[in-house]
Amino acid sequence: MQRLRKKEAKKIARDFEERFGIKLSTEMDVVKVDNKRVILINDEPILFEHEGVWYPTVLTIIRFKPERGKVVVDRGALPYIMNGADVMRPGILQADEKIKKGDFVYITVEGKDTPIAVGIALVDGSEMIGDKGKVIENIHHVKDKLWNRFFG
Repeated sequence: MQRLRKKEAKKIARDFEERFGIKLSTEMDVVKVDNKRVILINDEPILFEHEGVWYPTVLTIIRFKPERGKVVVDRGALPYIMNGADVMRPGILQADEKIKKGDFVYITVEGKDTPIAVGIALVDGSEMIGDKGKVIENIHHVKDKLWNRFFG
């Protein structure tokens, strides 16, 4: 584990607050999990790096409940997403209309409000519901290596 320099931690916290509206502590440590850098705050995994960009972990979404970026899937999609599958149109019941292609999204299951995964939108939110096609790249989910490292 390595403590992030204050300057870098402040930049990450500022960028994160601008993107997600979530204010973070700048007391950050970094660890590697499955070749991904993970930022810990108070020993909890709060952010992870994916292709050079910092994203909130499922834990962060559970804690801070962001208002934007929510996608609801049916129960049939749950086991696939929990095994790391990307999200397909037929499984989506509801998507935030403000989502734009390339945006961060988080996924919940119908009847539950607890997030199960985070991903990147491959289409706009208004185009997510339909008959076929991949619409969200799953980049982190409950029970993946990152989750299991801290909660498994």
